[in-house]
Amino acid sequence: MIIKKIFLFILLFWLTNCGFEPIYSKKSDLNISISKIEMKGEKNINRKITSILNLKESGGKSPTSKLELESNKKINVVSRDEKGNASVYRTTIKIKISLSEENETIKQKIFSSSFTYNTINNKFDLSQYQNNIELDLINKITDQILIFLN
Repeated sequence: MIIKKIFLFILLFWLTNCGFEPIYSKKSDLNISISKIEMKGEKNINRKITSILNLKESGGKSPTSKLELESNKKINVVSRDEKGNASVYRTTIKIKISLSEENETIKQKIFSSSFTYNTINNKFDLSQYQNNIELDLINKITDQILIFLN
């Protein structure tokens, strides 16, 4: 028992003092300079992504990279009850991201994430729940975008 505690202490001491840091711990560590950001589709989703990733257009004329975000959100009824009311929903968010330099596409990818959930009788609570789901899906996609752009 004492040996396990000593081993755990040494392991924790080593991890905290060796300079260990997760590779993608900071979302604002993008190593690209963007001269223009174009957003199409769902404005709210695009704003959240650019805010989470801390994407900003650089004012200088030297960088010529252009980033295009095209977002799409769908809320589908998956299942209905015997009265015909929706009982199960699926929210799907798709983001198409394209990075181009001097009118030549360097990277392009489509990210998609979805979540299926049961309905809630109170429409306000359902709306709030859907907003929370949307934010969770956006966070999941931004993690994938961060890895893709780095």
